[in-house]
Amino acid sequence: MIKNFFFKTLMVAPMLFLASCSEIVDNIDRKNEQENYVSPYAGKWIGTYTGEVSGNLILNVSKSGSIEVTRIVNANVEETYYTSLQSAASAAISPSTSPKGFSLIGSLETKSGTWKHQYWSGSWSVQKQP
Repeated sequence: MIKNFFFKTLMVAPMLFLASCSEIVDNIDRKNEQENYVSPYAGKWIGTYTGEVSGNLILNVSKSGSIEVTRIVNANVEETYYTSLQSAASAAISPSTSPKGFSLIGSLETKSGTWKHQYWSGSWSVQKQP
């Protein structure tokens, strides 16, 4: 009986070890995929926002989907703030308000959306630069 228990333990222990190794390798592969993933929306996007006030927009989208938004009014940089895509593969811009109260709502798939700033609002559109 002790031999039987010992034999089963010797058979199960390596299987558990191999299963653990396989899980570690899978996790490393997923991490490498995430690190090497490049959003299809990565790059520089330039456009305008119009409505009750108007100006220019520059969106710099990183490979991971983070966005640097630069808002320009009368040829002067009004502000730069950071937001992101809802996921690296998503075109939807995460709702995020700048320190001055400006926010973009929309999608890079449609290259457009709406904006809000304190009491004002309007629409925006951008084009990806080559």
